[in-house]
Amino acid sequence: MNLGMSSNKHSIAARLDRIPWTSLHTKLLILLSLGEFFDLYDLIAGGFAVAAIHLYYHVGISTSIFYTVAIFFLGAFIGVILLGYIGDYLGRRTVILINMAIMSLAYLLTPFSPNVYVFGALRFLAGFGAGPEAILVVDIMSTEFFQPSIRGNRLAIAYTIAWLAPLVVAGIAIFTIPLHWQWIFWIGGLGILSIIPLRFMIPESPRWLEVHGKYDEADKIVSRFEEQAVKEGKRLPEPVEVEVIKTKKVPLGDAFKGPYLKRMIMLIIFQFFQASVYYGFTSLAPTVLYEKGFTFAKSTTMTFIIYTGYFIGSVISIFVIEKLFDRKWQIVTYIILAGIFGVLFGYSKSVALLEVSGFLLATFLNIFSNTYHLYMAEILPTRVRAAADGLQYSISRLGTFILITLLGSILVSLGPTTLFLVTFIFSLIVGIDIAVLGPKSSGQKVEVVAK
Repeated sequence: MNLGMSSNKHSIAARLDRIPWTSLHTKLLILLSLGEFFDLYDLIAGGFAVAAIHLYYHVGISTSIFYTVAIFFLGAFIGVILLGYIGDYLGRRTVILINMAIMSLAYLLTPFSPNVYVFGALRFLAGFGAGPEAILVVDIMSTEFFQPSIRGNRLAIAYTIAWLAPLVVAGIAIFTIPLHWQWIFWIGGLGILSIIPLRFMIPESPRWLEVHGKYDEADKIVSRFEEQAVKEGKRLPEPVEVEVIKTKKVPLGDAFKGPYLKRMIMLIIFQFFQASVYYGFTSLAPTVLYEKGFTFAKSTTMTFIIYTGYFIGSVISIFVIEKLFDRKWQIVTYIILAGIFGVLFGYSKSVALLEVSGFLLATFLNIFSNTYHLYMAEILPTRVRAAADGLQYSISRLGTFILITLLGSILVSLGPTTLFLVTFIFSLIVGIDIAVLGPKSSGQKVEVVAK
C-alpha cells in the first residue's frame, strides 16, 4: 500500500496536516496534558500557600507573596528563555525531560526550607523548570502535530484535562492549610516524579526535525501516524504543499524581521500585561479572600467553588475556540470581560457575590487563556517558534514577577478594590494591543499563518 510515507515527494508539514485524528493523537494529547496538569498545580499551589508561609516564617503578607508567588515567575522568566532556546537547538523532547526533573527536585525539597530565603530559592528553581511547560509542551507540540481544522479544539481539550489541577490543589488545601502546607509540595513533587518516565513516550516534533534537515527521523514519526490512520480505516487525502524553510541554526533574529516584527511587538506588550490580569487573580484569590476577613477554612472553601470556573471555562473553550469569530477577536472579548468581573470581585463583600463574580472571572480567564495559547503558537514560523515564543512568553513571566510584586503591595496597602481596578486597566491595554496589531489565524495552516 503506497501512502507516500517514505517518499520525499511531500514535505513533513504537508503530510502532518492531512492525517486524520487517530489513537496515537489521543495518546499524545493525554501525555501532553499530564505535564501541564502539574504546571498548573504549581501555579495554584503557590497562591494557597501564601497565608500559610506568612504565618510559618513570620513574614508580612506582601513578603510572603514575593517569596511564594512572584519569585516563582522570576525563575520561569529565565527558564522559558534558556529552555526554549534549547528546545529549538536540541529538540522539543530533550527540554520536556529536563524541565520535569527540575520541577520535581524543587518541589520535594521545598518543605524542608529552614527559612523564607531558602524557600524562595526553591520556588525560583521550581519556576525555572515550569517555565517552558505550557508554551513548549502543550502549545507548540499541539500546533506542530495536529491538523489545522481541529488544532484549537484539541489544545482546549488538553488544557481542560490539565485544569482539573486547581480543584485537586484546593481539595488538598482544605485539609492541609495552614498547619500542614508542606503536603501540597510533597504531593506535587511525587506526582511530577511519577510522570517523568511517561515523557519518553512523547515523540520529537516532526516539524522541528524537518526544518533542521532531519527528514529521515521525521519521516519515521509521521509514517507511524499515517500507518495508524490507515489501520483504523481512515482516509489519507493527498497532501497540500506548504513552504518549509529549513535551517540548522536557530535564527531568533528572524522573528524581528519583516511581518514578524509587528507580531513580536504585539506579543511582547500582550504578554507583559495579560499575565498580571490572569495571575493577579489566579495566584492571589485565596489571599484576597483572607485579606477580606475570611478564615482559612472559609476562604479555601470559597476558592474551591471559584476555581471550578477555570475547568468550566476550559470545557466551554473546546466548543467555541474553532466555532466563533476569529481567535484574535475572541481574545479581545474574553480579556475585557474578565477585567470587568475582576472589578466586581474586588468590590464584592458578600459570600454569594464573591463566589459568582469570582467564578465568572475564572471562567472567562480560561476561555481567554486557551484561545491565546493557540494563537501565540500559530503566528510565528516553526524554525523559531520555541525560541521566539519562549522569548515573548518569558516577558509574561517577567511582567508577572514585577506586577505581582506590585499587586501584593497594593493589596496590603490599598485593598482588593484598587488591586482589581489596576488589573482592569491592564486588561484594556491587552485588548487594544491585540485589536490593533494582531493578525487573524483561525483554521489556517501553521506555515500559512506564520508567513
